[in-house]
Amino acid sequence: MTDLISIGGARLRAIGLRPTKIGRRSERRVPGTPTFYDMDYQETGAGERVTSVSAETMPHIFGGLDVVSMLEAHHLAGSAVMFLRMSRNFLTRNLGLVVIRTLDVNEEALHPADGIGRKVQVEIELVHIDQLSRPFGAAG
Repeated sequence: MTDLISIGGARLRAIGLRPTKIGRRSERRVPGTPTFYDMDYQETGAGERVTSVSAETMPHIFGGLDVVSMLEAHHLAGSAVMFLRMSRNFLTRNLGLVVIRTLDVNEEALHPADGIGRKVQVEIELVHIDQLSRPFGAAG
């Protein structure tokens, strides 16, 4: 089993808590001021960089609740953790330090034996807190 994404000690894998979707968002601050004839814009720097990760598991078959617990621990502690992502040829890219801003955990079809959802879906929003000026996915 190879890790596809690692957020601190939480390892998202093909078997277990499996990542299904990754999104990235960044911004540049460019405030505008109206002038007599047009708008005057000034580039004032980079805004925040955010990565969102969707993952899911069927814990009674694949496990993965230990990874959900690790994500919750990082989130509640507000820890700055390393964000690593698998690339081709088993190369791992270091995407920098992140903090888990939001963590949503949803369970469906609760199992009658233990009350845990047969399907668990996780939505994670990561804020990049390092001061690196490289774009998303650039070599670290």
